[in-house]
Amino acid sequence: MNKMFPFAIICLCVSSTWALPSLITHSRDVPFKFPGPRIINGDPASEGQFPWQVGLYISGENSLMFCGGSIISEEWILTAGHCTTGGVSAQVISGSISLDLGTTSNASEIIVHEDFDPQIAASDIGLIKLDTPLKFDENTAAVGLAEEELGADVTFTISGWGHVSDGSTELTEVLNYVDLVTISNDDCQGFYGNSIRPEMVCATSGTDETRSSCSGDSGGAAVVNADSDPVQVAIVSFVSFTGCEMGAPSGYTRTAYFRDWIKDKTGI
Repeated sequence: MNKMFPFAIICLCVSSTWALPSLITHSRDVPFKFPGPRIINGDPASEGQFPWQVGLYISGENSLMFCGGSIISEEWILTAGHCTTGGVSAQVISGSISLDLGTTSNASEIIVHEDFDPQIAASDIGLIKLDTPLKFDENTAAVGLAEEELGADVTFTISGWGHVSDGSTELTEVLNYVDLVTISNDDCQGFYGNSIRPEMVCATSGTDETRSSCSGDSGGAAVVNADSDPVQVAIVSFVSFTGCEMGAPSGYTRTAYFRDWIKDKTGI
């Protein structure tokens, strides 16, 4: 892999201001590109296929942001740091592949990693505590967390309500998902340079067809064995500023790297 992309990553969240509608339709650029809500060339999910998936509406002082997240217990949601930074309140939508039909919960606490650096997507991890515990059923359940960091050539599944192309401006009506394949950090540095850190992992489509996370998928779970014994191995973090459909690897935060931090904050 010798095609070097300028190291600008784009936040895969979707942000807005209070003057805009509640469904966020404009992505916010920072020096990578943190993904907003979208899956490129994915498939629609069926009800209960990803019971850990949640949608997050996170409010700042003058903004509203949409991200994905994952249920890790009845009270805790795992997401990206760039989703939680600056957040003062949050609503969590769970239990459905449709944001309109899910159960709405409120946050009692929003946590961003102390070392989060939006300029290089470092320590891009955050947590949300719910004010009322979720009730688990076939459509709402926690996902396990990886204890060991994953290597290259591992297939994982991501899901989200994000846009389905670089030209799209709306969230999808139904949750979408796609399988991606990890590459080594050395190979990812061939695209993004030495700013790729040990806590990050990158992935590509593994096929000629471009597949990727994109705006709005930020904070969602990358999961191995999604259909049988699901374990979250990473969190959707960034894509190239050139766009989600250009073939550059998408970037993720390794959950195993922050396993002690998650346990310290949540007891999980």
